[in-house]
Amino acid sequence: MGSPTVPVVAGQAALAARLDFARRALTLTVVFVLAAVLLISVSAPQVESTPAFPAEISAYAIDGWMVSPASVDGRAGVAFVSREYARVDGARARLSITTSPQAKLVYRAGADVPFLGNGYSVEPAPASLVPISSNRSAQIARRGTEAWLQIATFGERRGAFDNGPVAWSLAIFDMVLGRPNDYYLARILVPFDERNPSTSAAYAVELANTLFPRLAAFYTPRVT
Repeated sequence: MGSPTVPVVAGQAALAARLDFARRALTLTVVFVLAAVLLISVSAPQVESTPAFPAEISAYAIDGWMVSPASVDGRAGVAFVSREYARVDGARARLSITTSPQAKLVYRAGADVPFLGNGYSVEPAPASLVPISSNRSAQIARRGTEAWLQIATFGERRGAFDNGPVAWSLAIFDMVLGRPNDYYLARILVPFDERNPSTSAAYAVELANTLFPRLAAFYTPRVT
């Protein structure tokens, strides 16, 4: 009986195709990594050097919530903006915005870094509490008896792309062409009640669903 040469050849062809795809994927990954390192390590000339963010209180007002004046801090090329929220039932929350015309000052650290740097353990929030979204992340941060629920989004003038390869690629495109942009990280932080997690999640989702689109609308008209 002859050997099954046709299936073997077909199998070899499939294996070769998979190996070729893997090599291409690895090459693209290396290119993205090298480009990201280049962007982080090199300060390209910026057309705009002043961080931008909404100043009008109407951009932050939400029915049922009292909102504080903005607290603005930062350093050269980046601004840190925060506002505190409170309800009559005692619930509280915080909106934190990091924004810069330089992508590396926003994208190089994940949304969970402020917690990790302060001794918290961080885990993804269950999808049953916070629905999964392609342009948002949700985490629960714990330290001792303290717990926070965070919903975060990375964005820029063209939309929200997280801080992965797509976002870095677009930022590199901006850098090469000398195109101005505004990059930002917005975070909603709500004290997480382990005894009543659904209420904490409902407040966080309400704030994120209201404030994130307003931020996106503020930056979108700035596209050049």
